[in-house]
Amino acid sequence: MLVFKNAFLIDGTGAAPLPNATVIISGKTIDAAGQNIKPPENAQVIDLKGKPLLPGFSDAHTHFGGSPLLERPGSVSRFTSYDYAEHCEAALSWGVTAMRSAGDFTPDIIEFRDEVNAGKHRSPRVLACGPFLQAKGGHPLSTVYFDDPVIAKGSIVSIDEKTDIDAEVGKLADLGVDWIKVMAGRKNKLKYPDDEVPGLTEKQLRLITDAAHKRGLPVMMHADDVGDLVRAVKAGADTVEHTINVATSDHEMTDEALRLLIDNKVWVVPTMTATKLHDGSAAEAPLVWPALLTAVRRMIQAGVRIGVGCDSGIPFLPRGECIHIETELLTEAGYTPLQAVTAVTGKNAEMLRSNDVFGTVTPGKAADIAVLGSNPLEDIRNTRDILMVLRDGAVVIDKLLSV
Repeated sequence: MLVFKNAFLIDGTGAAPLPNATVIISGKTIDAAGQNIKPPENAQVIDLKGKPLLPGFSDAHTHFGGSPLLERPGSVSRFTSYDYAEHCEAALSWGVTAMRSAGDFTPDIIEFRDEVNAGKHRSPRVLACGPFLQAKGGHPLSTVYFDDPVIAKGSIVSIDEKTDIDAEVGKLADLGVDWIKVMAGRKNKLKYPDDEVPGLTEKQLRLITDAAHKRGLPVMMHADDVGDLVRAVKAGADTVEHTINVATSDHEMTDEALRLLIDNKVWVVPTMTATKLHDGSAAEAPLVWPALLTAVRRMIQAGVRIGVGCDSGIPFLPRGECIHIETELLTEAGYTPLQAVTAVTGKNAEMLRSNDVFGTVTPGKAADIAVLGSNPLEDIRNTRDILMVLRDGAVVIDKLLSV
């Protein structure tokens, strides 16, 4: 049994922090958390002396087989990437203890998830959607993946007018995916301004979501701009991924879009870090970062549910660290530090339909924990000050006791 005492507890529920708190961990599970709790006899006790303790962070939009470098393929198998070791280790080192794959080689990512759950790999916990469902000739296979036949076989389900959509979704359900990933965009950012590519129709989008929902599977839908976002919500998406990507022009977050998001209780994962990093990379395209910041600010003010994910796995985005950049950008868009910390912990777990498992430092939840050296409520950048990380009660990163 492991006990942290004198913690500055930020529990991920959104409640005010508790000073002088005690957290008791029994095996893989949080047994107790709060003030005036007596540690059990014979427990290992760590005195945090006022240091912050909070849930491990989660990245709700990542690509395990993605490449940070342009000279590598844009999506690779678990074997090519040594079981995604670089990605997983970077995530843990930055306090990320859960990640949702937003499109990867299949069944690789499903097999890897199951092995992670069985304790066979050093990794954050994994939620997986399997492959991308896209229009034939559309994004991403015929754009950023350059019609690579290996990626086409491993990461893509191409849909045209002859496709039996219900059957294709059924195959993924049978594989055991946690989510269905759908591409609602029609842009090839590499060929701006002649950038239109085939996209799924409104009917096809609705057929996909209906097929997923009748099997109990939620749908995450890629949107390049606000028009795509509206199409996604109308089609029944549970989460909208991105909001305004580079080389787009439909940027106004309208009252109609806000109403649709709120009325349908749809979450938005704006991946602000990715857009800001790549803004200006498309030749002749106007800058979009100011419009995205304005759109996210409007969503926050309206009460839209915001998820936190980076699009980590795309080129040049720093794995693990990017979740802290994303959290910082959310405070720039209007969240308080406490709201931002809650978003990347408890609220993300709620969006991922896993808040019965992780996301808060409360009794019965998995002991996925981060200990920090400084207070993120005073400066959100302090989420980067990682001293210790626990995953299922096991210490996986230690800069606290080893110095």
